[in-house]
Amino acid sequence: MIPDFLNELKKRFTGDLRLDRASRILYSTDASMYQIEPLGVAIPKNQDDLQAVVELAAKYKVPILPRGSGSSLGGQAIGEALILDCSRYLDSIIEIDYDSHTALVEPGVVLADLNRAVAKFGLMFGPDPASAERATMGGVIGNNATGAHSILYGMSVDHLISADVILGDGSLETWDESGRSKLSQTISNIREKYTDAIKQNFPSSWRNSAGYRINYLLPWSPSVPPQWDVNHYGLSSTVYRPQSAVNMASLLAGSEGTLAVMRSAKVNLIAKPKHTILGVLAYESIVQACNDVPRLLEFNPSAIELIPQLIIQLARGIPAYARQMGWMVGDPAAVLVIEFSGDQPSALKDAVRRVGGLLTIAESAEDQSRVWNIRKMGLGILDSLPQAARPAAFIEDCAVPVEHLGNFVREVERIMHEHHTEGGIYAHASAGCLHIRPLLNLQKGEGVRALRSIGEQVLHLTLSLGGSMSSEHGDGIVSGEWIKNTYGAEVTEAMRLLKRAADPDNLLNPKKMLDAPPMDTHLRYGEKYQVKVWESNLHFEHERGLAGAIEHCNGQGVCRKTTGVMCPSFQATKDEAFSTRGRSNLMRGLISGSAADHDLSSAVYRSLDLCLACKGCTSECPSGVDMPKLKYEFMNEYYKTHRRPLHDYLFGYFHVVSKLMMPFAPLANSFMRMAWSKKLIARVMGITEKRPFPVFVKSGKVDRYTAKKVNGSEKKIVIFLSDVFSSYLEPEVQQAAFDILRAYGYEVKVMSVVGAGASLLSKGFLDAARTHAEKVLAEIKHLAAGADVSIVGCEPPEVYCLKHEYISLMPERRAEIESITKKVWLVEEFILRVGTTGFVGSDSLLSDPSSDFPSQKNHPAPALPSAR
Repeated sequence: MIPDFLNELKKRFTGDLRLDRASRILYSTDASMYQIEPLGVAIPKNQDDLQAVVELAAKYKVPILPRGSGSSLGGQAIGEALILDCSRYLDSIIEIDYDSHTALVEPGVVLADLNRAVAKFGLMFGPDPASAERATMGGVIGNNATGAHSILYGMSVDHLISADVILGDGSLETWDESGRSKLSQTISNIREKYTDAIKQNFPSSWRNSAGYRINYLLPWSPSVPPQWDVNHYGLSSTVYRPQSAVNMASLLAGSEGTLAVMRSAKVNLIAKPKHTILGVLAYESIVQACNDVPRLLEFNPSAIELIPQLIIQLARGIPAYARQMGWMVGDPAAVLVIEFSGDQPSALKDAVRRVGGLLTIAESAEDQSRVWNIRKMGLGILDSLPQAARPAAFIEDCAVPVEHLGNFVREVERIMHEHHTEGGIYAHASAGCLHIRPLLNLQKGEGVRALRSIGEQVLHLTLSLGGSMSSEHGDGIVSGEWIKNTYGAEVTEAMRLLKRAADPDNLLNPKKMLDAPPMDTHLRYGEKYQVKVWESNLHFEHERGLAGAIEHCNGQGVCRKTTGVMCPSFQATKDEAFSTRGRSNLMRGLISGSAADHDLSSAVYRSLDLCLACKGCTSECPSGVDMPKLKYEFMNEYYKTHRRPLHDYLFGYFHVVSKLMMPFAPLANSFMRMAWSKKLIARVMGITEKRPFPVFVKSGKVDRYTAKKVNGSEKKIVIFLSDVFSSYLEPEVQQAAFDILRAYGYEVKVMSVVGAGASLLSKGFLDAARTHAEKVLAEIKHLAAGADVSIVGCEPPEVYCLKHEYISLMPERRAEIESITKKVWLVEEFILRVGTTGFVGSDSLLSDPSSDFPSQKNHPAPALPSAR
């Protein structure tokens, strides 16, 4: 990086400027299969920061790349440039105008947050990409995103009214219908010289994001979304209306930050449908489903989505999604989900019933949400298989006229078969857009060669059917080299004229789209990719062991959402380093780089130190990344060469400390309440003094809460897994559990070993945790005495440590552990099942009577596909 540029930038820039290697690694990937290390990262705090960095970049000829959440699938959010992360601070919804149905937003506003803010007015942003919960408006517009309802609402470009932008030379402009811009002459030249070529060479599908939106400069479109509003949603200009005004803001959509940097945008809002209803239809093949789409469109639905058998089966194997599969009956090869929307529920019911042959109908918001969640997580679920061959995103954005969709799928399946692979085929059937991800091992030359061969054949197929290789996810690197094939030399030259006028020095996201490198270069996992990992203490199920577990993150960035459990540290900081994806990237950088990189090792430590080990990622990450487990493993290895802080011993061995404190509880409690002693303890231990310290119970107090034996003809026994809190700090919780269990007629046998070792694991004391686990298993065996007995507890981390972590500690005892852990429950889980099923034995507790999905015994996880 140029020293003079950095010196001047530091004087004008109040945001965060990060040039360290860890930050460069964090921003070297997005949700694509590519990796390019940037020059650095600038995180502007306000609009002045954003303008300053663009102006100075122009002055010193430093390439820049505006970025949102990094959920792009084409590699457009990475590059050898200074990354401008607009997601952390530039996230204001400046204005919502109900009368005009518009919103003015900064680029970092998350689409889902915008929709929540305008929902109280009965409005929403029409295009609905599946990544809405983390995608920023800058990225949504930059990629020209859309989603399941594109047949109704079109593309993002169709709802962009105006935009305040910064050009490549640092100058400010407003792009709107006024046409006042430095680009006006170029636009006039394009309209004058290239209109015929544009009309002759554009793909016939309206769902097209390849290259720039120069057809909107005419304005003209080869076709119209089938359910587009006849009143054009109140828009004064639209490409779907003849003789409409030209809106320069359209150029920003799909430009991927290569024409201008967005400061803010005014977007159109549409009335949120009052009611919706879903119908699910089953098919014997994906081709059969796609062939039925034209017929279904005649019923005027608002969406038709394809979900294949592979996604259905994989979803049944992921806890967070398995609980939402109650709507699925049987195991069809494919299903189509058809949606109708409107003001009258009775009319919607009639509409969906007229379709005929329905597997099920989802009427309530809750039931519909379950169906949509499975569809929207399809992309990530496909990447949950623990194998080196992964779904590769390179033909996953093709769109063809819907009447050709069945033929398209048939030919794509043939192409994949010829390359000895298969892949998930799903998504927006109503718009002729299917997301297709062949399973390829890109760490082998055979896989990389298949990548290009399949890509070229699908390109030829798509263009022959009047389609486009890019329909909502953008060009970036993955489709950039296909732009000339799509439009021909003349139209491509028109696009180059526009790029040169807006960015004459090629500083805005260079080497993307028109100048993209070959699509089989800059791969995150290529032939030369190598890793060096330490011998892991824990067992990892992935076929590549610890390395595979680290690489399991697919980069989708679901962990950047602001709702749900995953990921609390990111939700608090909005810092990429503290997301599940960020942690995975840092660890991958560590194992694929120099083993002696102490700075990077320290960065990984700082990132993982804030991981709460809440296990939210294991249930909400569609790929099933287990970051707590990776944290345990890393911390264990890290502290072999680093000194542990005292608070690690305090928290890891808190069960021991608490037991030692019991005889002196009154004295210890009084001592910890004194201001001076509290400060001393906090300083020595490296913990905060702002929160109350624990209050220990006096020795002997817990004995009064020991469960009593139950008299009765039928002896029912349950083993209680005690924990440090209910044993030494809050015995009333343990007593309440005993009282409830006794009320159900159970004799409670209390384990003398306190906890399952969760605190030891969380601090990376793996050898101590293993020893503790051996004691726990031995005592369970002793107390059970061969009987079929359940184990219950009050503290979730301890219960789930026993239930989920012991195989990782002792894989050689898998059979024994599995026979025990299937009988381990939280007290409330146990009571729920006992209260519903009555007592027969622990086997009666294994199926959840409150579950809303079929038994998984009838739907085993799919066999791992054979792929290159």
